[in-house]
Amino acid sequence: MLTFDDEKLINKCLDKFLKENKSIDVASLKLKMWEFAKLMANNAEITEDIVNKILEDLSVIENAVPTVHEWALNRDIVQTDICAKCATCSIVCPNDLVKFNERPFILEQCLRKGNGMCAEVCPRKITGSYDVRNRLDSFEEYYYAKSNVEGQSGGVVTKLLQDLLDDGEIDGAVVIGANNWKPVSVIVTSSEGLYDFNKNVDTSKSKYAISSLQAIRDAGEMGLEKIAVVGLPCQVAGLRNIQYHPYISKHGAERGRNGKPAKIPKIEYIFGLFCTEKFEYSELVKKVDSLDISMDDVVKCDVKGKNFIISTESEDYPISLADIKASPGCLMCRDFDAELADISFGDKGSPDGFSTIVVRTEKGKIIEKYFDLNTDVNTDEIDFMRNFKLKRFNKEVESRAENGEANSYYYIWRHPGVGSARNNQVYLRFRTTIGGYYNPDVLMRICEVADKYNAKIKLTSREEIEIQEIDLCDVEDIVGEFEDDEVLINGTEGPLFRSIMACPGSEHCNLGLVDTNELAEEIEKNYAEKPANYKFKMGITGCPNRCLAVTTTDFGINGVKTPETKENCNGCGRCQDVCKVDAIEVRGDTSITNYGICVGCGKCIGACPNDAKGIKFEGYSLYIGGKGGRETIIGHQIYAETKQEIYDTLEAVFKIYNDLSIKPQKERLAHTIKRVGDLDFFNKVEEYKRNNL
Repeated sequence: MLTFDDEKLINKCLDKFLKENKSIDVASLKLKMWEFAKLMANNAEITEDIVNKILEDLSVIENAVPTVHEWALNRDIVQTDICAKCATCSIVCPNDLVKFNERPFILEQCLRKGNGMCAEVCPRKITGSYDVRNRLDSFEEYYYAKSNVEGQSGGVVTKLLQDLLDDGEIDGAVVIGANNWKPVSVIVTSSEGLYDFNKNVDTSKSKYAISSLQAIRDAGEMGLEKIAVVGLPCQVAGLRNIQYHPYISKHGAERGRNGKPAKIPKIEYIFGLFCTEKFEYSELVKKVDSLDISMDDVVKCDVKGKNFIISTESEDYPISLADIKASPGCLMCRDFDAELADISFGDKGSPDGFSTIVVRTEKGKIIEKYFDLNTDVNTDEIDFMRNFKLKRFNKEVESRAENGEANSYYYIWRHPGVGSARNNQVYLRFRTTIGGYYNPDVLMRICEVADKYNAKIKLTSREEIEIQEIDLCDVEDIVGEFEDDEVLINGTEGPLFRSIMACPGSEHCNLGLVDTNELAEEIEKNYAEKPANYKFKMGITGCPNRCLAVTTTDFGINGVKTPETKENCNGCGRCQDVCKVDAIEVRGDTSITNYGICVGCGKCIGACPNDAKGIKFEGYSLYIGGKGGRETIIGHQIYAETKQEIYDTLEAVFKIYNDLSIKPQKERLAHTIKRVGDLDFFNKVEEYKRNNL
C-alpha cells in the first residue's frame, strides 16, 4: 500500500520529469505511473531511483498497465463498459487478487475464473436487488441542514461522521479523500481526521473522479468492528450486496486459500451522495491543463446546472459537462440520489450552503439526534435530476440494443417476482389473490399483455399466475402494464413470506368449518413479501380433508370440529356410516369416538338425526415446520381455539425462526427446528408470546 511519503516522492519525481519532457502526454503518464506504483508498493520499497528509472523507460510504463485477461473477473461487465467502476469487487476477494485503479483488474489467474464473490456482489450483474430493497424496508423523508464545520454543501456529512465517532456509534469511517484531487480511499478513526487526514488527504470536499472504497479492507485488517461508509450510488448498491450477500447468492462469503473470507468489518451505516456522473482522472487533468492552471491550484470542484465548475482561490472556471467525457458505465446508471443508502446527501433542493438530507431507513433516523432539520426541501429539483439520469439511461439502453452491444439488464431485478428462465428469458410471477379467486376481466387483462409481448401464461402449483418466456428487454414494460392494478401484485420470489394458499372454506364449500379467506386476508396484510431467512410458505384449509398440503408447509392451518356423544344417543349408527376414517364404533345404544383416529372433520355432528352429537373442540389445527420438495417433513401439530391465537403463534414462530436460523436461502423452518431442538424452539415461541403479545 502506498504511504503518504511514497506519494510525495512520486509527485516530486513526476513534476521534475514533466518539466524536462514537455512533449509527453501528461495525463496518460501520471495515470500509468500511479497504476504501476500501486502495484509495486505491495512488493518493494519505493525509492527515488526506482521512480526515476520507471519514468525514463516509457516502454516499461506502457507495458505495466494491468489488463483484464480472458479468465479475469466479470469480463462481460468490465470489457463492455457496463462496469460502474464502484470497486466493490476489489473489497471481497479473499485472496486479494482483485485490484482497482479506475477499473478492476487481476494480475494472476483466479481458480474460479472470475465466478466468485467478486461477480456476485457486482451491482451491474447481481440478480438479487429486490431482496436487498425488501430487507431495507426503505422510505423517504426530506430535510436540509448545515453544520459548523468546513465542508461542501454545508459540511453535514463530515459533522455527522464526527459525532458518530465521538459517541462511539462507529469505530471508524471510510471516506474518499483526495491527494492532488486524485481520489484516495481512507479510514479515519477520530473526528479530527475527517477534515485533514495526516494533513495530506482532504476528505471534506466532493470528488468527481473514479474512486474505490478499498479502505474497508484496511479497516477489517485494523480490527475495527463497526464502520460507516460514504459512497456514490453505485458504491452504495455494491455495499448493500456485500451486506446481504448470503441472501442474494444463497451461500456464505467466499473463502480464500487460507480457509477464511475477506476480513470486512460490520458496515453500521451507509451514507450516499447525490451523483450525476463521475470522470476519469485523466479527463480532469486534461481540462485543468487546458485552463493553464495546475491541479495544485484547484480548491473546489462542483456541478452547477450543465456546467462542471473548477475553482481556484481567485476564479471559477465553468466547463460544459458535454465537453467532459463521463465514465462510460455512468450512462448505464439511473440512481441519482443513492436510493439504497441509510441517508443520502447532496445540495439539490436546499438553499445555498446547506445539505439536502434524505433519510431512507430507520437506522438513518439517527441524524435527528445531531441536527436541527428543516423540512421545506424543493423535491422538484431532485426529481428533475432523477428524470435526467433516467432519460440518459434509457437512451443508452436503446443505443446498445440498436448497435447489438451488451446489456446486463441488472436493473430488472429491482422488481419483485422476476425470475430467471432458460434461453436468456425471464418470468414474472404474481402473488396469489385471497383464496385464489380471479375475476374474468383480470384474467383477460393478463392474456392481453401476454399476447402483446409474445409470452405465455402458467398457473403454478400455489395458485399463482406467471407470465413466462419474457424477453429481458420487455420486463419493465410488462411490470408497468400492471403497476396501477390493485389485484395483480408481482412478487413471491426469493427469501420471503410467499403467497398464501387457501381453499374455498366455509363461505364456498359445504365441508368447510372455518372462513379461510378471512384468515388469509388478515395474514396477507401483515406478512405479504415480508423478508425471511428462506422462503416461508403457508396454506389454509377449511377442514381436515386438507385439499392443500398444509401439513408439509412452514405454517399450515385447517379447521377442526371434534365430536362428543350426548346422553340422548340411541345407537342408530348414522354417525358411523358417514365417518370416513372409521373413528366411530356403535356399542349398544351409544356411539364411541376413537380420538386417536378422529381427524375432527365434524361430519358426524351434522349427520346425526337425533341431535346427539355435541362439540368437544372447535377451532384450528396448526402444522408448524412442515416441508415438501427434496424431503418431506410433517409439521409439528398444535391446536388453537381462536383466530387471535393463530396470529400470535404465527408472529412468534416467524420471529424466532428468523432470529435462530442460519445459512440464508438454505435453512428452512423445519431445519431450524431440528437443529435447535423441538422443545427449545417451541419454548422460545411460547416465551415470546408471553412477553410480547
